[in-house]
Amino acid sequence: MNNNSPARIVLFILTALLMLLTFYAIFNAGNPNSLFRLVIRDTSYDIAVTVALAVGAFVLVLVLTMGSPQNRLRHMLEINAEHIRTLRQKGKSEVFIAESFLSELGVRSGLLYRLAKWRVLRYLSKLG
Repeated sequence: MNNNSPARIVLFILTALLMLLTFYAIFNAGNPNSLFRLVIRDTSYDIAVTVALAVGAFVLVLVLTMGSPQNRLRHMLEINAEHIRTLRQKGKSEVFIAESFLSELGVRSGLLYRLAKWRVLRYLSKLG
């Protein structure tokens, strides 16, 4: 999905709306004067509605962010595909290629390094 596509903009607006409703639901759960009383009369459903709104917002955030960083990483690996094939022909391991790729990006250690290394190794196996 393109960053400026109409579908992405609609999903972003829907995510923001769900987040606002979730925050409202969190702070007004059980309140008999809540605006949710227009739709849901019984206050015993407030927790379930709050959880459902939070899960919906979480899923939309995942949909919005799922492809972006991975596509950039995959694109960089595809640009360097010829060099990667050359390294493989020289007998270099997938782990060595991934670590050298990440060191060129400036990622050295920590959680970000482990996640990026896992993604690079996964894409290298698909790159063939």
